[in-house]
Amino acid sequence: MPDRSIKTRGTRIRKDIEELTRQELDKLVRAFYMLQAADPGMLPNLNEDSFYVIAGYHGQPFRGAGYGNMNWWGGYCHHGNVLFPTWHRAYLLRLEEALNNVSGSTDVALPYWNQFKKTGVPKIFTDKEYTFSTKVAPSDFNSNDIHITEGGAFTIRNPLYSYKMQQRIYDNLKRVAVSADGQKTKAIDYSKYKDYETVRCPYSGLVGPGDLDETRIYNESVKKPIEDLQKNVTEWLGNKSTTLVPGMSDLYVRAAFEAPNYTVFSNTTSAAKWNDDQYGRQATWNPNFAVSVEEPHNGMHLAVGGYSFPDVNNTRPYFPKSNGDMGENDTASFDPIFYFHHSFVDYIFALWQDLHQAEGVKIIENYPGTSPIDSQGPTPFTAADSHLNMKTPLIPFKRNKTDYLTSEDVVDIKACGYNYQPPKIPPAAPGPVGSPSTVQVAKDTNQSALPIVRVSGISRAQRPGSFVIRVLASTGKREEVVGIVPVFSRWHVPSCTNCSNTLEVTAHKVLHPDLLVNNNERLIQHSPEKRLECAKSLKLRLEVLENPRADLPYKDMPKEGLPKTEGQVLTPLHKDSILDPDPTVEVLPCMVTSPIR
Repeated sequence: MPDRSIKTRGTRIRKDIEELTRQELDKLVRAFYMLQAADPGMLPNLNEDSFYVIAGYHGQPFRGAGYGNMNWWGGYCHHGNVLFPTWHRAYLLRLEEALNNVSGSTDVALPYWNQFKKTGVPKIFTDKEYTFSTKVAPSDFNSNDIHITEGGAFTIRNPLYSYKMQQRIYDNLKRVAVSADGQKTKAIDYSKYKDYETVRCPYSGLVGPGDLDETRIYNESVKKPIEDLQKNVTEWLGNKSTTLVPGMSDLYVRAAFEAPNYTVFSNTTSAAKWNDDQYGRQATWNPNFAVSVEEPHNGMHLAVGGYSFPDVNNTRPYFPKSNGDMGENDTASFDPIFYFHHSFVDYIFALWQDLHQAEGVKIIENYPGTSPIDSQGPTPFTAADSHLNMKTPLIPFKRNKTDYLTSEDVVDIKACGYNYQPPKIPPAAPGPVGSPSTVQVAKDTNQSALPIVRVSGISRAQRPGSFVIRVLASTGKREEVVGIVPVFSRWHVPSCTNCSNTLEVTAHKVLHPDLLVNNNERLIQHSPEKRLECAKSLKLRLEVLENPRADLPYKDMPKEGLPKTEGQVLTPLHKDSILDPDPTVEVLPCMVTSPIR
């Protein structure tokens, strides 16, 4: 068996990647290049220090029962359950260890993409080439990837910009979709050919036989890829959004400061249940609103992958044909930026531990989010009826040649051999929610309390790929976006029959204090009781930004069943929806202290 064990060699310090010295960046880029260049090998002699092999742990190429069986999930990764933070922590440790192994170093640390800055994607990820500031050995690089500049500087293909597949990934779950009228067919095949290069917004990475020609034509038409990527990412982070919803940067802060326990902090399934429990009590005011770290994580995957942050003025997506690898679960981990994004998510996990003095963490037994089939199917070698806890093996990562790591092994990051240098732009603590001076549940009002909207009945089970739920509210003449729910998913969810009953999306959104109600007055100008009354008078509706299924008819589309334009569309949700059991948006009879603005 290959040795997937994680060994620590002293404390590595993970920093904001934009704060690295040139020498530190040189060392990181060299190590990442060498990792990408390492031969993956073949079973039974896989090279566990190969980027292709490590990237493949997350999703494709599938293994176990999910390899070619539509009934099961394929990748090892955990999403929508309590192992989401700890499994990905172990994953980053394995990558970090491999970076050191291939480069002959002991101190290469995995930096983080600082998403508190709200300034978009750091330049190191958008430059196609990298020029070293220090001397490097030409033998470390493929001759086709290097050149010497006029000033004598050594320049290579930037390994943080993209990755070229060293071998083909076959889609063993491919199928043929037939349109509702039976007149058209489309090959649903998400294979990636050898030498395929990962892409981000606004490009498309759909290169299966049924999509390859259209993708090539579309990608060649893109004129300003970096500008488009930065526009999309900054809107998701919250820098330039014109909607009345917090960006992902602010949601990270709320998760870190206010999630009341690890179970709720760890994943969207548990957080949704927690909020249902809190606000199902019919109390007028309850401060215990929870945001999971997984929600902003999902949003930033979709941002880099090319899903628009749905503005109220948009009747269509900015990039309808964009399908970057980060936007879907199957191949997200082949994009190098994945690991720097997740290093930031892990920093938020560590920050939550520090703020809540949680050197060890506890999982609420039998709570939603503790089942392998909550929000996804069971991962390989994990029984569908098992219960996830701190002792559940984090497959495929091992503490030695025989024993798998568990969450207990990775809770203490110093014991794992690393720590974080906090960002220079520290997160501002959110409003008074959860602070001892204001948690007075006995009181039935609070001057900053705001109404909550609950979204439910939207299914992931029949939707291919990720999507974004948009909640709109109208008071008559004006309509505003009051909630965004990013749903990070995979292409072949409709085929996973063993998980299709567990994939309904439930989410809670706090209405913005500046929402205009009643004669264009701000919501916050009214008394708490009046705010709730105003919220209940709103006309609410739902839309989904999605990639439509080719074999189902959609409202507002041609009767023959295929969309007018292939690619993402904004689909209004109706009670008689083909895909959703009962799409519902409602104002809860309870309020929470104002969210971050």
